[in-house]
Amino acid sequence: MNMPALKYSQIHQGFHTFINEDVLPTCGIEANVFWQALEKLICDYASQPNAFINEAEDNVLAANTRIAPVIDRQQLIQAANSQWSSLFESEGASSESKAYLDRHFALASGSHSDVKNYVVYYHHLLAFFDDGSQAGLANPSQFVALCGHKCSPDSVVLQQSPEGLHVELIFDRNGERGATDSAGIQDILVETNDPIVVDFNAVQIDGESKIQAYRNLQSFLRGDLQTVTIVKGQQTSCKMHNDATFTDLNGDDYCINNQLPVQVRCANQFLVTELMRDNKSALAPQVIVDAVVTSLITRNSAITEKQNKQTSLLLENGSFTPKMMKRIEEIITA
Repeated sequence: MNMPALKYSQIHQGFHTFINEDVLPTCGIEANVFWQALEKLICDYASQPNAFINEAEDNVLAANTRIAPVIDRQQLIQAANSQWSSLFESEGASSESKAYLDRHFALASGSHSDVKNYVVYYHHLLAFFDDGSQAGLANPSQFVALCGHKCSPDSVVLQQSPEGLHVELIFDRNGERGATDSAGIQDILVETNDPIVVDFNAVQIDGESKIQAYRNLQSFLRGDLQTVTIVKGQQTSCKMHNDATFTDLNGDDYCINNQLPVQVRCANQFLVTELMRDNKSALAPQVIVDAVVTSLITRNSAITEKQNKQTSLLLENGSFTPKMMKRIEEIITA
């Protein structure tokens, strides 16, 4: 393998090309400056690892955290597309789902379980009952958007508070659920804010696997990750969902970004990688390379615009010290 050489290190050719051609140009960092800084950090870490990683801290993930191996594109896509969950599936019976609406989006009178039809009248969502009476929301401001015509919307979007998560009521009287629901509700989707952990621990030591993992992370954060499979001659594609766009009360676009908080869990600090070798041909620590390259990728302008929720670094055991975070910041802003 032809490995480009630094003063004290050698770099995997594919890794060198990937960083120089696909990453650095979008960050405005000179290649020589970056490689020298990374080499120096790896050297410093080797001589004093405790200055860069605090192994005494334990990391406890939130209960609803979704963990996706960075090397598995299918699992990454599934995690990204988990922003909306079906209330019918999580709550079970339709009556329980309607009780959820009564608790969080109460009507001025009556219950959602008795509604026969929902329509939009000017800026208000109106619920009609079997006896011909009607009621709006107890808090009319909770109705924020719709899809389709006001007299017969395809869906309506509710929001419990101005900064809260959204709930979408989807109508389809010909659908499996909608055909039997009194108001024609096919599904009730609830927006979630559960974090995603993109995990590097399952990546193999070889350079090509690591490079593919970094490419997957790039596409995942840009929102354009996809897979194509062929089964019995039929091609099936799976891709990340786009942002959801509805119509607000003034007739303008109402966009709900498909963005969940992302944490990147770097490889275990005891693992090494073929991406770089020192002057004694010892393999570089994956944790350092992961931390720097991940931070570099998230600095990409296209990713920064798409992923406006901060992408943070995580270790399975321990945490990066302030000194380590400062060194990373110096490298990616050089």
